[in-house]
Amino acid sequence: FNLSENSPCIDAGTAYYSSVFNDSVLVNIPDNLFEGSAPDMGALESPYEGMGGVMELIVEYHDGWNMVGLPVLVDDTNYQSVFPNAQSTLYSFDGIYQNETQLEPGIGYLLKMAVSDTVLFSGLPLEEVTVYLQSGWNIISGLSTILSPEYLYSFDIVQNGTLYGLDGVYYSPAIIEPGRGYWIRGLSEGEIVLSSDGVAKLVGYEDRLSNAHSISFSNGEHTAILYFGIEIPHDEQLNYSFPPIFDGLAFDVRFSNDMKYTFESGEIQVMNTSESLTLSYEITIEAGERMNWVLNSISGEEFILEGTGEITVPSLEKFILKRIAELPHSFTLHQNFPNPFNPITTLRYDLPSDALVTLSIYDMLGREIVQLVNTTQKAGFKSVRWDGTNSIEKPVGAGVYLYRIQADEFVQTQKMVLLK
Repeated sequence: FNLSENSPCIDAGTAYYSSVFNDSVLVNIPDNLFEGSAPDMGALESPYEGMGGVMELIVEYHDGWNMVGLPVLVDDTNYQSVFPNAQSTLYSFDGIYQNETQLEPGIGYLLKMAVSDTVLFSGLPLEEVTVYLQSGWNIISGLSTILSPEYLYSFDIVQNGTLYGLDGVYYSPAIIEPGRGYWIRGLSEGEIVLSSDGVAKLVGYEDRLSNAHSISFSNGEHTAILYFGIEIPHDEQLNYSFPPIFDGLAFDVRFSNDMKYTFESGEIQVMNTSESLTLSYEITIEAGERMNWVLNSISGEEFILEGTGEITVPSLEKFILKRIAELPHSFTLHQNFPNPFNPITTLRYDLPSDALVTLSIYDMLGREIVQLVNTTQKAGFKSVRWDGTNSIEKPVGAGVYLYRIQADEFVQTQKMVLLK
């Protein structure tokens, strides 16, 4: 095998192979592997099948925290031998993070690198591995060849949509690469078998977030998107959950229940090292009559989200998103409806702030007929019905009546006509 980019010559009769998948270099895969029709991403055939040879893989890792896995079978599985530039202990996850010293095929790990590192793995091809999943979150790794997320979702005990890689932030990968670890959520305890000759079955997965409102958070280097305003069937809600948070994340935004969506309200938690955030939002449909989507910061700022827009704010750890009733701009007593009426009408009034409210009906001589409201009310758009009866619930005669509101210092009177 010739791994040098500066090889002075190509020897006759010698096979040279290379192929690049993101930051990983697979050595000994023929250059013409992808010529013609696209390969089955569920299982790419290993060029070592039946050869019994040693396989070499080059994988690049960045400085800081990485999710890693063992892509070939090796004799020495001690993580310090495999990753000489490791800065931290090797961590697996079993509901909690566990210290480890040895790498096992099929298991993914968290590992912090002192510097960006290129690791050469040399060993027998890993063409099949049995992975044990617990109910909830797991870190797994794949084979010596790439796999598709659809292949993983084809197992009945795997939660759709929950495959995540790590690159400073959590992301949804297009492929499962050799040498990397991935979060996946198990629906229940059990085993799955990853095989290089396995075939992914079609998974009926509908992305419920395609019609939702969205708000993205960006610090200039990383961006995270949250969704809201739609109802998702209960048995599909965990499809939109995030893996556990840990201190090594460079950037993270999520609702406080570790979800990427909420229906009507939610607390948004932010991990960010920059001094500011840019928020971009898109409201696909109106919040409802006299309703608004409102984003509040813990510093007291309030933003009404309508249409599309962008906001730049100081970096904060928490926001509150709510769908709330719009507040009136002033105290107002509206004309009753219908008017004239027989025998029922509705009286509407607006309170821009909390107030002690009294609303009474009077005849034209100024005598009180009935008191409809006498209580402290919260700000908002209010209404009350009058059925044409007095305080002892007897019908009153036809004629002109007055209705009068007093809300703190605000007083207003209107006329209405009762017909018989």
